[in-house]
Amino acid sequence: MVAAMVGCGDDDGASTPDAGEGIDAQVTGDDDAGEAPLDAPAPEPCESPGSTETVACGFCGSVTRFCTVDRTWAYGECEQDGSACEPGTTRTMPCGNCGAQTQRCTASCTWEDDGACADQGECEPGTMTRERADCAANETRELTCSEACTFEPSSECMADACPTPGAIETVTCGRCGTQDRFCNASRVWEYDPCSNEGECTPGTTGTDSCGMCGTQTTRCDTSCNWVASGACGGEGECAPGEVMRTSIGCTTAGHTRLVRCSAACGYTEELEACRASIPVDVLFLVDATGSHHSGFQAERAEFVARCVDPLLALTDAHVGLAYYGDHGTSPRTFIGAVELGASTRTAIDTSISTQVSFGGADDATMEALHIVTGGAPQTGATPFTCLSGRVAGGCWRSGAERVVVMITDENARGGPDPASTGLWNAWPTGPTWTTVRPRLTTDGTTLLVVLDDSFFPADARSQYEEMVRDLGQAVTDVHVEETTGIRTACDAVVSRVREIAGP
Repeated sequence: MVAAMVGCGDDDGASTPDAGEGIDAQVTGDDDAGEAPLDAPAPEPCESPGSTETVACGFCGSVTRFCTVDRTWAYGECEQDGSACEPGTTRTMPCGNCGAQTQRCTASCTWEDDGACADQGECEPGTMTRERADCAANETRELTCSEACTFEPSSECMADACPTPGAIETVTCGRCGTQDRFCNASRVWEYDPCSNEGECTPGTTGTDSCGMCGTQTTRCDTSCNWVASGACGGEGECAPGEVMRTSIGCTTAGHTRLVRCSAACGYTEELEACRASIPVDVLFLVDATGSHHSGFQAERAEFVARCVDPLLALTDAHVGLAYYGDHGTSPRTFIGAVELGASTRTAIDTSISTQVSFGGADDATMEALHIVTGGAPQTGATPFTCLSGRVAGGCWRSGAERVVVMITDENARGGPDPASTGLWNAWPTGPTWTTVRPRLTTDGTTLLVVLDDSFFPADARSQYEEMVRDLGQAVTDVHVEETTGIRTACDAVVSRVREIAGP
């Protein structure tokens, strides 16, 4: 099941760090191939099947572990920063002008400088100046800084006398740069280093990266800037980091696999092996209070085109719609508007255009999540009347992945408090995150959140990020609309559902 919401391994295990730049990685061990393999670690017991926990792993990373029906912990993949290091280690990195910088790994698994940049050269590679160097007394020559950070002659000696000792002038130099020169007592110009140079030498050509790992010809103009010329060529099939589900590489009809685009712009990294497509139910749970509903209605066409249509185009995907509002003195907490189905586009479009705004604040968030996970509705709610065979609450199909997409502009009363370990402004009675979280976990529901770009208060995003982390999901399942509309957020939701369900 997939729900959309708008509005690591054992930490005792040994880890082998990525040596990183400046460190020689070594692996030592027994070369005797005849030794018997070590026994696998004993399973770790747990008490509550279906529960999840997030524990430390690797280098300041975290991993979600799941209590199986056998009452043993099953671990996911350790999530840690790609640049994380092993606390207590050191390395040497290049710095400044061909210098060396010692760094040490802190207790938070991040590198920090230890002391100053040492053994630097006299200049930055590519910079220019003019000096007498080894020229005659009244001559100077241009010097260019080499890759070894030392000035080396780059022109012939030439007469460079000046008439007035003490005079100072600013002249052009190098790649469209400037430098000051001083007339010394011997009536010869002395030059300061060339500064404010451009990118290139006028009239030269080069190549630059473009698009998806492509290349493009560039030309250096009279201002010493590279200017692209012609089309981008030799591009790959994707942008690094993009994820998609595809049938390519699967030998069984109807099976797909999840792949990621590599740094070389090709879908060569397999994240999930070939499997059959999975039925998925996506229920949009929309905040219909005054501060949000009118803006959402104005985005109706884009929401239907970018969120609803692509989801209904997936294999065996059903889409539905519900609203939530105020849980106060005049409650209108929930309306089950469009039951999950495979042909709900028109019904969803019509519902959004005709639905009136709820009064009050966004106080029924937990009540709405309670209802769609099968909880008993409270006063003010109009729940779905489900078709025969559907699972009560959200009218889910048996065996389908459940996704709830919540769309709102405010934080959730009774949800986790980002500033403490408690709940934020919970009602005296009724559902809270403490009761809703295990319902979502037990059902395996995925929660996605879309926040309007004008969301408030400032910690609303932090609250929803804490909620998805509590469900074992990444904070990237919380999206903030761009000021230009809901399009980008919809694209992200659709991409996430494709990961779960298939094409």
